[in-house]
Amino acid sequence: MLLIYAALGATRASSLLPLASLVTIPFVHVFGSFFFAFSKERNESAWSPRRFGAQWVAWATAVFAMQAFAPRALATLALLYGGWHILRQNFGFLRELAGRAGLGGDRTLRMLDLVACAAPAVALWLFISERGPWRFLIVDVHHLPVPKWLLALAFAAVPVTVMVRERWLAGRSASSNAALLLLAGNSVALLAPALFVHDLVLIYTLSASYHGFQYLGYLVTRERERSGAPLTSAALLPLGTAILYCMFALFAALALVGWVVSAAAAERTLVVAWYVIVPFHYFVDGRIWRRPARARTAIA
Repeated sequence: MLLIYAALGATRASSLLPLASLVTIPFVHVFGSFFFAFSKERNESAWSPRRFGAQWVAWATAVFAMQAFAPRALATLALLYGGWHILRQNFGFLRELAGRAGLGGDRTLRMLDLVACAAPAVALWLFISERGPWRFLIVDVHHLPVPKWLLALAFAAVPVTVMVRERWLAGRSASSNAALLLLAGNSVALLAPALFVHDLVLIYTLSASYHGFQYLGYLVTRERERSGAPLTSAALLPLGTAILYCMFALFAALALVGWVVSAAAAERTLVVAWYVIVPFHYFVDGRIWRRPARARTAIA
């Protein structure tokens, strides 16, 4: 942020920094995701770095087209996809816990895990649709009227689905505090910002920040496992260096754009860059952890 102030001056930077600071916070874990996806020795999935690159070009092309002709559809898609991404990460973590408990193949538990993770996301989508705010980045998202009774049922489903899951586990396996913590964190991350904040970009950023800390913790664990040095901080140097360089490049590009063009044009450029990068990492994470040679479930 100091680089942007130095490059643009206080007057021009002040018009760009609020949006820039909000939308760049999720980039830290996004670049960590790309570090694994585009590293040949770390990417154990069926999707090669070259294949991801081709898909990225296709997605960027779609973003430019949608931003030009259907910006509300693009914003709505990004928000729905973002909520799905967060719930799927927690669902993946629950699947790994179930596998450790010897219940990884139980289809009933899998369904209960997915429903319990999805309940707060559905409640969030309905709540935003009914109450607002509806403006995300620079456009309003599509929304439908939601009956009060349906919204009440959606919120009631959040604790009910967890209790049903716990009741089903009783007698089959000991209840996991880690699983309950994951479900509670998923619910708080998705619903708490919307209940207390009335700005959709900030709501998204707060939820994504919690998700990002979770994800970085997972990346750290994976990198230490891969390096064979679980207690050595030096094992994390490649990951940390890659994230640092990517963030520096992002801020430098943002400062350059803000210096060359008007604040309004810089804002539009930042929005397009966000759409090109962040929603694509949802797609990447949905595939990168599906390693064909290992019995792990995707975490996103």
